[in-house]
Amino acid sequence: MPAYPLRAAFAGVLLFVTGLAMAGGVWQVARQEGLLLQGWLRADGTVVELLKRRTIDGDVQVPLIAFTTSAGDRISFTAPPNRNAPAYVTGPVKVLYHPDHPQDAVIDSTGRRRLRNGLAGGAALILICLGGYVAWFASRWDGTASGPAA
Repeated sequence: MPAYPLRAAFAGVLLFVTGLAMAGGVWQVARQEGLLLQGWLRADGTVVELLKRRTIDGDVQVPLIAFTTSAGDRISFTAPPNRNAPAYVTGPVKVLYHPDHPQDAVIDSTGRRRLRNGLAGGAALILICLGGYVAWFASRWDGTASGPAA
């Protein structure tokens, strides 16, 4: 069986560079999300009513969520369909809001964002390590069936 150390080294470098690019993308997305949510506050909200909305897919129930700001104002907003909100009245919801515009509140999905970024970062790290190993192994290959030179 012929050995192709140059192709293996190229594959290793390609995996390594792909992992670096992926890690850079994950870092950029996390940084942009952090900047976007800078200054936003968290609050505990409650589903006060389930509203019916007509969509292209048919009727869906969307929660009307109410929460109290740090200034003591009571605010309510309608969450978009198919979000992480309980589908029952009095269900608890974590809310993010900007102090200057609390009516633009959103459901807090910090856990999902962190999980997504962590999994993508882990995949990038695996690609970097695998690519480095493959390139290193190919650079030490002596052309024999027994493997790299000792």
